[in-house]
Amino acid sequence: LEPIGQPSLVASAEELAADFVPGEDLEVTIRCDVWPEIQWKEFEGKDKPYLGLTGTYKRKPFNQERFDAALRDLTERYAKLEPIADESQSLVMGDACKVNMVGYMATADGEKGEPLPDAASGDDVEVILGSGRYME
Repeated sequence: LEPIGQPSLVASAEELAADFVPGEDLEVTIRCDVWPEIQWKEFEGKDKPYLGLTGTYKRKPFNQERFDAALRDLTERYAKLEPIADESQSLVMGDACKVNMVGYMATADGEKGEPLPDAASGDDVEVILGSGRYME
C-alpha cells in the first residue's frame, strides 16, 4: 500500500492503553487513504492517455475556525525557540523546555510502577508546557 497523507488510529489512544498488556502483542487498526490502482485504456499512438481529461469538484465552504487552528498549529510547529537569558525566570504555560526523563507505568493505585521502554524516556526531550500537550 502507498498511503496518502497522515494515517490515523481507528480506536482512541485510551482504548488502546486499556487493552495493552506489557509483553503481549497489540493489534492496532489504522485508517489511511491510499493511491488508487488505475488501469488506463491503451490508445494507439498515445503514450499518455490521461492528458486532456476533464473533471469537476465541489469546494467546501471556508471555515475560519479550522483555518485559525491550522495556522496556530503551523506557527507552533515551526516556531524558533530562543533561550531565556534570566535563569531565575519561572516557566509558564506555553513555554518550551528540555528535560531528561524516565517514563514509568502507573500502578492500579496511581503509584510509580515498572519503567516503560526507552521510547518513553530520554535526555534533552523538548516539552511544551500546557494542558493536553504532554503526559498529564
